[in-house]
Amino acid sequence: MNTLPTPNGRPNVRPSHTPKLINNGQFLKLWSIGWVTSSMMWLEILVIPLLTLELTDSPFLVSLVFFLRFVPMLFGFGLGVLSERINRKHLLLGGLIVQAATALTWALLAVTGSIQFWHLAVGSFLIGIVMASEFPVRRTMMGEVVDRSQIGRAMSLEMTSSSFFRILGPFAGGVLLGTVGAHGGFLLAASLYFAGLIIAASTKYLQPLSTERYASPKLQMTEGISYIRRNEIIIGTLVVTLIVNAFGFSYMSQQPVVARQVLAVSDVLIGVLQSVEGAGMFLGAALVTIFARPHQYIRIYMGCSLLYLVTITLFSQSNTYWTSLLILFLSGIGMSGFAAMQSAIMVYTSSQEMRGRVMGAVTMFIGFGPLGALGIGLLAGFYTIATAVMITACIGIACTLIALIVYPSMRTSKEPKQDITGSSV
Repeated sequence: MNTLPTPNGRPNVRPSHTPKLINNGQFLKLWSIGWVTSSMMWLEILVIPLLTLELTDSPFLVSLVFFLRFVPMLFGFGLGVLSERINRKHLLLGGLIVQAATALTWALLAVTGSIQFWHLAVGSFLIGIVMASEFPVRRTMMGEVVDRSQIGRAMSLEMTSSSFFRILGPFAGGVLLGTVGAHGGFLLAASLYFAGLIIAASTKYLQPLSTERYASPKLQMTEGISYIRRNEIIIGTLVVTLIVNAFGFSYMSQQPVVARQVLAVSDVLIGVLQSVEGAGMFLGAALVTIFARPHQYIRIYMGCSLLYLVTITLFSQSNTYWTSLLILFLSGIGMSGFAAMQSAIMVYTSSQEMRGRVMGAVTMFIGFGPLGALGIGLLAGFYTIATAVMITACIGIACTLIALIVYPSMRTSKEPKQDITGSSV
């Protein structure tokens, strides 16, 4: 039997054998909360840009509301420190309350016909703050309630479900937007966030004790930065995270606009486009869950990052709906491998004491991504929106190849080791 300390001073006894993830009740609850947040994130990413375009007729303001939703992730490192000083379960509950209240407010404003751009902007920023806590809070909790040998599989399962609900989320958003109206999507989001809140309240989570719990936030941040700087794998993963989010994921802000203006399809078919990308993510995540082993984590991460950026470039130049469907299916496979291995590498490599800060750093680097969305919006003022997306994705491909050269550890086929002391791996 293995004994670990718990916040209440009682030993947390962990059996010497490793139970299957499907038998781990706490993992299942945290995983199911991700079903809610993931599906509603993709629903909102479809509904809000199209509603913004309808209200303002401005691609730049579409980029701006996307920027406001994701820019709070710049505070991710600080949230990682906060998650080590405040029980992560309490932070999780508070975030779900904010998400439910925001979605309900949007629904009421939409059904009364009084919703305006600034409502979407402010609400997106509030939900963005909650999203910024996803890595240092819920995903870190998932890594703590499973055995270390199961971390990669747990994160892959997380990505599998996220991919599946990405299929349902945009499709439901497109159908509701094209039939009931935007308020239908917002009401669905509010209902599911409340369901997630009930599940979170029933979770029995004991946060592991840390010897640094009472260190000052400034000292925690300084030590966290020093720890990260000495680990090339963590640095390389963070750099590629920044590249893919700034030059790749940022295209999501304009994907519905490209589909409407270039492909000239309905809201329902735009939803199908995003759902097909989700189907690709589902397949990719399922393959990673079944076949990926620790020594393959880094190569999968880098290969899928490049695949994602290449497919975005192809999508920007496609003028046929069916071709775009195939491209986005492949794009989803790339995104799933990137996202699953991103979390797996960080949790697998970092020590328990530093894990919250490391995952907070991931969030912070994701937070630089919205700057790419603003860049696409600005480029659209000089070129077509499709050309702006292509230019941005090509820059991302070049930067990723440079990262492979600069950080030799990102070309390794070896299993990443847990860095307990912060020394180079």
